[in-house]
Amino acid sequence: MPLVRNLYLEEFHRTLDSAVMLLTTDGDEIQEDPEAFVQRKREALQQAGQDIRLTVITLDGQVIGETSKDNPTGINPENENHLGRPEVQEALQSGVGFDTRKSESTGETYLYEARVLGDYVLRAAMPVTEMDEATRKLSLFMLAGVCLGGAIVAVVSVVSSRNIVRPMLRLTEATRKVAAGDFESRVPEHYPNEIGQLAQSFNRMADQTQKAFSELTEQGHQLEAVLQGMDDGVLAVDQYDNILLFNERVKALLQNSGLKIGEKLDGSIVLSQLAGYLREALETDSVVRKEIKLSNPERIMTVYAAPLNAEDAKDGGLLVLSDVTEVRKLQQLRSEFVANVTHELKTPLTSIRGFIELLKSGDRDEETRQYFYDVLDIEAERLHHLIDDMLVLSQIENAKDDVQTVPCNLNQEIETVLRRAKPIAEKNGIVLRLEAEEAFLVASSPTRLQQLFGNLVENAIKYNKPQGRVTVTLQRQRNMVLVKVKDTGIGIPQEHLPRLFERFYRVDSSRSREIGGTGLGLSIVKHLAGLYHGDVSVESVVGEGSVFTVRLPLLEG
Repeated sequence: MPLVRNLYLEEFHRTLDSAVMLLTTDGDEIQEDPEAFVQRKREALQQAGQDIRLTVITLDGQVIGETSKDNPTGINPENENHLGRPEVQEALQSGVGFDTRKSESTGETYLYEARVLGDYVLRAAMPVTEMDEATRKLSLFMLAGVCLGGAIVAVVSVVSSRNIVRPMLRLTEATRKVAAGDFESRVPEHYPNEIGQLAQSFNRMADQTQKAFSELTEQGHQLEAVLQGMDDGVLAVDQYDNILLFNERVKALLQNSGLKIGEKLDGSIVLSQLAGYLREALETDSVVRKEIKLSNPERIMTVYAAPLNAEDAKDGGLLVLSDVTEVRKLQQLRSEFVANVTHELKTPLTSIRGFIELLKSGDRDEETRQYFYDVLDIEAERLHHLIDDMLVLSQIENAKDDVQTVPCNLNQEIETVLRRAKPIAEKNGIVLRLEAEEAFLVASSPTRLQQLFGNLVENAIKYNKPQGRVTVTLQRQRNMVLVKVKDTGIGIPQEHLPRLFERFYRVDSSRSREIGGTGLGLSIVKHLAGLYHGDVSVESVVGEGSVFTVRLPLLEG
């Protein structure tokens, strides 16, 4: 530390200079007895507490007196010649000389000052050990100050970090989380000044963003629920035919589970066909309606393709697919039903009208007239049965959404059916039998049960062979009861079995009309079984007979 050392040197110079000036006031004494002078001044300096070394040197450099700790007498004749000392040379030239160096005799560093007093040179020396120690202590003090200052700076930095940097880091991290979708992230607002205001602004922005995102999410969920709950398939694409969204119904209708968001609407004939409908809708800027047929299984779909426009720009298209297979089947059934009803009504009406014309055309004998009346009665009865069966079917279909049931003893209801059919069976030599393992309860209506099994037993009698049998068997199958109506009749060819339960379907139309069938009996059986959560099936061998099996849920307890 040069500056501190120089300050100490200046202070030493002043002290030493004052001491030398004081010593030189006794210049006459040194001339008379230099040794006594040195001894007396050494004692005076010691009493004054000043560590000053005095040396009396002749003009030719000989030391004739000196004070030091190692030479208390002040006489040291072995001292070498001091003429070459820098301070002595300077004193001889200018009257006063100075130097700072390590003493060759003591090994300590001294500050020297020499003055010429007559025939002698008086040299005073002060050790600078105190100065070095003070400098060292000051250096340590300053180093401690620097460390303390560094610590203070560190503390200030920590405080600054806590008050400025850390909040900014928190704000940065919270911003990153919000950008990544974590809208719950917030920052403390207790910071002062602009940082606190920035934190408040960020939290308000996060609140608004979270609210807006929640609303969008809710709307998205609602849209998703609507789309997934639709019975129609919905699919949207962009202007490049890339799929934007679709619901599960589309995959079910197209039987294509490979549809993926972001991929092209292609990969199959049907998808390419749909993409073509969308292009047509975009080109014409109108809704395009098409109908396509699919196979495996056979289905019919109505397709609506419409453009998606936003601010006069075509952003893509929307497809809505509706499965109209059942609608088309119902339309076909309705058309067939109307045709069948017309035919079934027309046949007896034509017969009735013809016989009425014959009756009106002239006189007939009583026997002929009676025959005509009998025919008219038969045809009228056919119309009556036909209308009754049609009404029963209508009632069954209308009752699907409001089925009234009561616990019914199935055994008793079938016994009632067999008892009513017994006269007709005996007339044709048919034996009726009921076989039941136990009593069975079902949830149904007594009237409907009698209609269901009455039709089956009546058919089993009508299409049986003379001296045949009709056996009704009841047995349990887990939580169901199986009712089998078996006859020993003429049987039904296998090719007719799939359509046997259709309305107005007849295996042998002429025989059916001859025995008074309307063609609706088995259709009524099927609908009644389904009304009470059951089903009906048939097995038949031509020439051996048929077995109709009705399954109904059991009412336990």
